[in-house]
Amino acid sequence: MNKLSRILFLSLTLPLSCLANDNSEILIPINNMFDAMREHDSKKFSQQFTTGAILERATKTNEIKQSDLTKFAQLIDESTHYLDEQLFNISIHQSGNIASVWTPFAFYLDRKLSHCGINSFQLIKQSEQWKIHYLIDNAYQGNCQDFINKHTR
Repeated sequence: MNKLSRILFLSLTLPLSCLANDNSEILIPINNMFDAMREHDSKKFSQQFTTGAILERATKTNEIKQSDLTKFAQLIDESTHYLDEQLFNISIHQSGNIASVWTPFAFYLDRKLSHCGINSFQLIKQSEQWKIHYLIDNAYQGNCQDFINKHTR
């Protein structure tokens, strides 16, 4: 490989590797949110969101149900159950200070599979930190183990 080819190769691959490193920062509030659920820590949970953040679910009847973030955080704090959401096959798209994360999930209640579906997060970088501004999910209506197998191949 001649010198010009090496320089061209490095100039094309270096920005891609930098983007990959930046993407790990985008997942910090998402991982912290699920850690907070496992720890029953409403303060840590709430800190992962912007002021005015929106939490919604697309129902099987195609309705959108909005949840009050403060009440949801309180339920996490008061729950006596072990709450564990596992993500897989995460897709991240980012441009400047906004990012979108789409990921299948499996939710376990007291270590038993409860439900599964898709999470779609919209994040914004504020004061050098990524925050969740919008989260919508749905619950898969079929066999969750089949869903997990399909999305973890």
